[in-house]
Amino acid sequence: MAGKQDYYEILGVSRTASPEEIKKAFKKMALKYHPDRNPGDKEAEEKFKKVNEANEVLSDPEKRQIYDQYGEDGLKGGFGGAGADGVDLSEMFKNAGFGGGGAFDNLGDMFDNIFGGGRRRGRNMPQQGTDLVSKIVVTFKESYTGVSKEVSFNRSSACHFCNGTGAEAGSSRKACPTCKGSGQLRSGNGFFSISQPCPTCHGEGTIIEKPCTHCHGTGFLKESKKLEVKVPAGIADGMQIRVAGEGNAGLNGGPRGDFYVEVRVKNDDLFVREGNDILVEIPITYSQAALGDKIEVPTMDGPVDMTLPAGTQPNTKMRLKDKGFPDVHGRGRGVLYVIFKLEVPRNLSDAHKEAIMKLKEFEKEIKERPTLKDYLEKIKKWFNK
Repeated sequence: MAGKQDYYEILGVSRTASPEEIKKAFKKMALKYHPDRNPGDKEAEEKFKKVNEANEVLSDPEKRQIYDQYGEDGLKGGFGGAGADGVDLSEMFKNAGFGGGGAFDNLGDMFDNIFGGGRRRGRNMPQQGTDLVSKIVVTFKESYTGVSKEVSFNRSSACHFCNGTGAEAGSSRKACPTCKGSGQLRSGNGFFSISQPCPTCHGEGTIIEKPCTHCHGTGFLKESKKLEVKVPAGIADGMQIRVAGEGNAGLNGGPRGDFYVEVRVKNDDLFVREGNDILVEIPITYSQAALGDKIEVPTMDGPVDMTLPAGTQPNTKMRLKDKGFPDVHGRGRGVLYVIFKLEVPRNLSDAHKEAIMKLKEFEKEIKERPTLKDYLEKIKKWFNK
């Protein structure tokens, strides 16, 4: 893929999108740009390739983790560097079986061991907790005016029985007997001596003598949380609201992750939203279309009067400025479009039928019928081909 691009942006999803959302987005984009649907379209073909590439990474948990942490460079096997002899060390590691998944977590240790460095990554450094995502449903009206919603969810918190240490009271952590506290086990000799995380302590260098019976040594307990979330006016279906610092607890005293609220907006029976604009259809009679009339138009803020000009054609669209949705970022408002639909009556009374028959006779005398004239010209051209 030419240049560095955002895989999430290519699929049109957020960085916190679930696997199901990524799968759904991929199917939609792949269908849109599939070569069978766009024969000879080189641009669509290129986009189809990018969509497949993005899905290949984001649908794979391990690849996605690497991409989130290191970007495309991580997926290519390293950080763009070459060895002293111009050899791409990342490719060397890949061929040796260290090219995927958690192997990149240990690349720093690999380079240190190969080149004799003394630095060891701080495995007990504070780490931010993971993010959480929840969904709420609001009405069409609530998305227009804004609303506050109470959201309930579960998250992890430091175990208050062991203060997050994972050790039972009176117990503590001790040096791992397998790796002697280093957190690493070395294999091989000489130039290619490789270190890998100790399987006993998982690279931490310490183990718990007696795990806490409440959190089973994890240092975390599940807790229920309620938050009052303010949904801003103008929010659209699928948008997310970020609440900083309300996600899962961090590791080793690190800060909490963030909490995201995905907003789903119910459809409305009367109004339809397009961007920040609103569409509403209003039925009118033939006499109203021909003679004009004053029409009461519903808006999100209440009814307003609109003058229907004489000679209004079916499906005419008229606009009411600043009657659409407020922009969620504060950049003005949309427009309300009123679409007039001509309603043809059914089950006519005899008197009504008689009146329409008279109208039919009058219609024969109408000389200006531009739509009919245009239609007849097209018919004439078609049969003269």
